[in-house]
Amino acid sequence: MTTTEGKRATYKQRYEAGDDGLRFQDLTYTGNFVGMEPVTDGIKGDKMMKARAKSGVLEKVSKDDVLKDQFSIDELNDLNNYLAWNIWDVLVMRATEGESGMIPRQEYEILAFMHEFYRWPEILRMTTAEVGGAQGVMDIGASARREIGTKVNSVHDWAIGAVGFGMGRCGLLALETIGADDYIPESNEILKFMQRVLWGKRQDGYLLNSQDRYRCQIHEQDFLDQLVAQVEPIEHGSPKHSAFTQFNAAAELLSFLDHYDCRLGLGDTGPYELPDGNILILRDLFVNEEVFHWSDVCEDAKLPHCYTLALVIDPNRMGLNEIRVNDISTTFTRPKNYIEAIVGGAVFAREKWNTPMGEVYPIKIDDLGEHLERVRTATLKLYTKTSKMCRRDLIWNGQYVYYIDMILPHLRKAGTYEKACRDYDLWEIDQRVSNYYYDITKRGFAQETVPSKIFSGAGYLPFSDNADLRNSKGRWL
Repeated sequence: MTTTEGKRATYKQRYEAGDDGLRFQDLTYTGNFVGMEPVTDGIKGDKMMKARAKSGVLEKVSKDDVLKDQFSIDELNDLNNYLAWNIWDVLVMRATEGESGMIPRQEYEILAFMHEFYRWPEILRMTTAEVGGAQGVMDIGASARREIGTKVNSVHDWAIGAVGFGMGRCGLLALETIGADDYIPESNEILKFMQRVLWGKRQDGYLLNSQDRYRCQIHEQDFLDQLVAQVEPIEHGSPKHSAFTQFNAAAELLSFLDHYDCRLGLGDTGPYELPDGNILILRDLFVNEEVFHWSDVCEDAKLPHCYTLALVIDPNRMGLNEIRVNDISTTFTRPKNYIEAIVGGAVFAREKWNTPMGEVYPIKIDDLGEHLERVRTATLKLYTKTSKMCRRDLIWNGQYVYYIDMILPHLRKAGTYEKACRDYDLWEIDQRVSNYYYDITKRGFAQETVPSKIFSGAGYLPFSDNADLRNSKGRWL
């Protein structure tokens, strides 16, 4: 037990303008700022990256800014640098990121990164047109303000730019198949879509949680009030506490496995301060994604698309010093263990991705036993199914989880998913990426080169001073 009885919470100090936050790690970041003071993690790191920007794109931006058709070269470079730092900031917090005993994550990730950079621009351009332009994309983001159990969330919205643009371009640069000044309109297409979704969701001028001291307080107050009304008090050490935390752990495990050991199956928002001083975290756990054929075991277990848990935490009980809901929808605290400080909870189920919010229903904590058994049954069957798959199937299935799922919620909201499948061959593998399958394991490219470029920030080359906003890929030499 790591709770600190007798201590008082100090986490609100992190929201004071002059506060630099705590350091969650000793490592520092360099990226494209060789020769300058290394950048830290957390709030101080965000301040340093903003201070080094040449444009105002990392500050609060207006709706008129978001409605513009494209970014300037300076804005593209500022976003490129900030996303590279943000990727480092969230990924180095997770010591096991990229490692899996069963699924070749590094291999499927790099294929997906590059596939997204090549294929997403025309699909996002079509989607923008189908929803009537930039405002329609912003409305997709805004839909998350009155929903739970939606994948229009931090990790998916962040992934459009951080993964599709940032890591995709970084991987192709490392493979030496593109140059630093190639695919600029395509880069603009991806980053503009990301900016519009995130701005529409947050509506405070920022795009990322890291820009707002790691807060993701997106839900409307009257909507939150309806959820909080369902919260049951939980006494530490009681059967109710055990049932709630066991279910959280089991559903979280299945949501990971159904999404091939990545975080697309989870989504935290918050922290929301409640009138009694406690804080609320809303956690979506997507345990049944119907577009994946291996999710049939979840369907057989009659699992809903998503369980949403409302976790009420007493910050004084744990002596909370800082809480971060980062941009991959994950909550980190100092001290680390907040489970012991849970003093209230509620569980909701959303049967399908498009189930109306009025039909999302609460589940009493005392009734979680039946649901826990279903989750455990599906998890065991999915482990069995996955263990029988060959390496190639595991890699391409994982590639689909990234390449499809990261934009799936936005296409669903826009009503363009079927069009993307039919007219844009969404589920086909681009021939260039298909050929890369044989290159990524040579000379340690997937296991050593790409991680070192991505995690160090050294691979996110800036666009040059001579770059032309109109320049795609003019030549293959």
